[in-house]
Amino acid sequence: MITAEAVCIWIKKYHHPIRVFGGLFFALAVLSGIVWALGYEIEPIAFLFSLLSSLCLASPSIAEYFYPSRKPIRDMTFDEILQFIPTTDPEKDWEGITKEWSSERFLKEDPRLRFRVKATEDGIQNDNFKERWANRHPDPHARGYWYELFYDGAFLDRIVIVSVDGARADIPCPDINTGKIKKYNYHVAKLFDVLGTLDEYIIRCGLELDDS
Repeated sequence: MITAEAVCIWIKKYHHPIRVFGGLFFALAVLSGIVWALGYEIEPIAFLFSLLSSLCLASPSIAEYFYPSRKPIRDMTFDEILQFIPTTDPEKDWEGITKEWSSERFLKEDPRLRFRVKATEDGIQNDNFKERWANRHPDPHARGYWYELFYDGAFLDRIVIVSVDGARADIPCPDINTGKIKKYNYHVAKLFDVLGTLDEYIIRCGLELDDS
């Protein structure tokens, strides 16, 4: 489904050729207006060229008004991507693919941006994860997994998310300095929260979110 945001981003990306087309339509509108003034009944054509000209010339400014300073993913820096991800909606902006040995989430706007977690040996960070918050559940065994971020196949980043209480929830590790879960890490975990237990188990673990 094409969203208004995606349309605005596309317009901002191709604003220069769009304005060029606007100039061409304006020239055609002027020519058709002159022909109309000479007595030829081409008023609808003149109106159409005028409308297309106005649309092309105004659309980049309209797109910038609704989505200011919003770059396409491909033009973002590494830090901008990390800042952008928590602003997305886990349900509306992302799609998922789950296989027997791996699970992925990719951004609908640009599927080249995706997270991947693997159940194979190289995807496991710690098969016997030990932290009080992770082992305080009826099933005390916990396992840490690498959740890796890629763009166009290139590795960008990875974080640890821990499967707790018999895989009933996947909890991001809290920051070593603040003891709280970073907003970015929470958002990544939310993308994979198919059971809807993340928030409940964060409370059970005695953890808090870092709002900064």
